[in-house]
Amino acid sequence: MRTKKIVWSTAMGLTAVILTGCLFMRPQMLARSIDLTAESVGGVKIGENIGSSSFTDKYQQALNKQDNTMYDYYEWEGGLRTASVNKGQAKGTIMRLIISGPDNPLTTAKGIHIGDSKEKVLSLYGKKYYKSGEQGADIVGYIDREQNLTLEFWCVNSTGEVAEIRLDDAGVR
Repeated sequence: MRTKKIVWSTAMGLTAVILTGCLFMRPQMLARSIDLTAESVGGVKIGENIGSSSFTDKYQQALNKQDNTMYDYYEWEGGLRTASVNKGQAKGTIMRLIISGPDNPLTTAKGIHIGDSKEKVLSLYGKKYYKSGEQGADIVGYIDREQNLTLEFWCVNSTGEVAEIRLDDAGVR
């Protein structure tokens, strides 16, 4: 009888641990990896530095700056937003690229821009995606585990149109 109680308690404990893990698991963990090596937003790649000539030739001066604990968020003329490391040797290294807003001319490397359909995203980037939801958006995301990158398309639920695009270093929180 005592053995049954131990087995039952162990089984219930493991079930609780597994269920808790599933609740807190990020959707990216389940997605299969795709190659995002060539990916960029507005011609800019993750890992570039906002002080480099290749960046400043395209985006001369920030329009706005928002300080954050780990990153400085900048808005640039032309519709690009960046998050870059704000201290240490890596200061200025771009960790997140964002485009949003109506009539934004910037695109991903494969040509997706704001207003495109979720179907177009899936046809160009494929079926190896994860789904998530945040702030009322239906998010379709891709992960490159080798390059440590994620690419997310935030779609408006009512129309399925891309409302925001984010290219991130996968470690960005």
